[in-house]
Amino acid sequence: MEVPGKLADSSDQDSNLICLPCDRDGLRESVYGFCQDCQEHLCETCFKHHKRSRPSRNHVLLGRDEMPKNQKIDIVGPDDKTDFCANHKDKSLEFYCNKHRKVACYVCVTLEHKLCDVDYIPDISGSVSDEIRNLITEMEYLVNKCKTNMENAKAATHQLDLNYKKVAEDIKLFRKEINDCLDHMEIEVNRKVEALVHTAKLKQENVNVACGEIVEEVNCSQLNLNYLNEENKQNQLFIEMKHVEDRLSVLTCKEKQILEDNELEVDIEFTPNKKIIELLKTENNFGSVSQYGKPSADKAIYVQYKGTVSVKSSSDEKECDVTGLVMISSSQIIVADRINRNIKLIDVEIGALISEITLSSVPNDVISLPQNKLAVALPGEKCIQILSYANTGMTFDRRLDVRESCYGIAYCQDKLVVACNYSPGKVIIMNLAGKVLNEFDSPGLFVGPKKIVISRDEKFLYVSDCFFRQKCVKMDWQGNTINVYDEPGYESPFGIQELEDGTFLVCYRDSDNIVRLSGSCKKCEMKGFEKANLCRPRAVAYCDRDHTLYVSLASEKGKRVSDTIKVFKVKWM
Repeated sequence: MEVPGKLADSSDQDSNLICLPCDRDGLRESVYGFCQDCQEHLCETCFKHHKRSRPSRNHVLLGRDEMPKNQKIDIVGPDDKTDFCANHKDKSLEFYCNKHRKVACYVCVTLEHKLCDVDYIPDISGSVSDEIRNLITEMEYLVNKCKTNMENAKAATHQLDLNYKKVAEDIKLFRKEINDCLDHMEIEVNRKVEALVHTAKLKQENVNVACGEIVEEVNCSQLNLNYLNEENKQNQLFIEMKHVEDRLSVLTCKEKQILEDNELEVDIEFTPNKKIIELLKTENNFGSVSQYGKPSADKAIYVQYKGTVSVKSSSDEKECDVTGLVMISSSQIIVADRINRNIKLIDVEIGALISEITLSSVPNDVISLPQNKLAVALPGEKCIQILSYANTGMTFDRRLDVRESCYGIAYCQDKLVVACNYSPGKVIIMNLAGKVLNEFDSPGLFVGPKKIVISRDEKFLYVSDCFFRQKCVKMDWQGNTINVYDEPGYESPFGIQELEDGTFLVCYRDSDNIVRLSGSCKKCEMKGFEKANLCRPRAVAYCDRDHTLYVSLASEKGKRVSDTIKVFKVKWM
């Protein structure tokens, strides 16, 4: 047999030519004729069958005297055949339309893709390594999101149990103050509470089950892709990739719809009716069960000081200066300490330092990444340090060269958004391999961008610009400015944090103030901070689960460093 993919020498005799269909089945048969449509030499059996078979009965067949004397051996293995077209059942999928991103048979190409840029699949199927890597990355991203949703659903169910327990205790305490004639009302109010909890649990179970189904389907597709790739079944791999791309888009929308359909919009609280003790005979209700609606930007928020978290460790040689905060769980926070050049993992429930790691230069910001990773901005070295973390400690992973002084970082769908430089400043979008995908540096856009946050719907970027023209900028992913907040009197905007109502808290360091902005950069009502003695607020983090806010502040007036983290509870009024 000839070397696959190479032409036999024209001087070879007909006896050296072999039947290609038989060769794919491991047989070696002498040649009887040739099919011009299939471009294949055929033995006598295959030649006669070719005349009778419906898909090939109209093909042009050449006899032994007319057939080509050169032969190209098909390099496609018997187990790497293409699928058949869904529209034309007897036609193989042999082409790919770049315009419509669809695989097609030659009939589809002739009828529907005449003016399109079409490739022959065997010509391109061998060069999909980057494409399959990106596809698998998207699949892993969706799986991680679903797993996070499942974990959140379990945590929310646990919180519902705790919430129900507290409400039940409040009911019992109040019940002790009244007499037996209120038994009926107690039963009714408990039924309402149980109904609300039951409904909420069902929603979380819906999320858990639906996301589990998505994870199972994606994992199955990923195993299939990995198998085809390892077995070098390039045609099947390419086609399966395109099927998976279409299905992945559907599953991604399904995951978002699951969360929308089963969004937990309420908490439960029991409000006792104190008047019932005095007016027992005239009142006919035991109390009310109220529900907290989804927080809204239209509602004022009230923040109440709850305590302080220590950021000082025994190894610190200097005073702390917290420039970055990020929650990695409801009880754990990551702290970037600029002066001591380290990253600290702190348990906020017990107020204890779990671990720390010393960096090669000053950190300005820190964010969390999937798979227990952190990204730290090191402006002095013009790079981003990636770290891995666990309960046992933190370790160095790799570095991404930014080639610009990077101050703030945000993450979205395997992309890093980085605030860089000053006079002028710029925003860079890069992938996790360090490749720059886009840059926003038009004149007048930024002077000195410091911190970046991406809206929860992932549609917009919010950037704090703290030099000269003090402003917060809302922009889209094409670098267009949507809204700006630059009210006089608020100086040096640094940390930004989005709340679950879609509003943003912005730390104005030199004004000793925190401002709440709507998604369109309009000031929203907020109360409580005026009693909190805010000194040089610099970084901010928020825990949705227990509505807790963490702010890095100077411990006293006149200090130039943010050496303290204060804790606040947030409530919508």
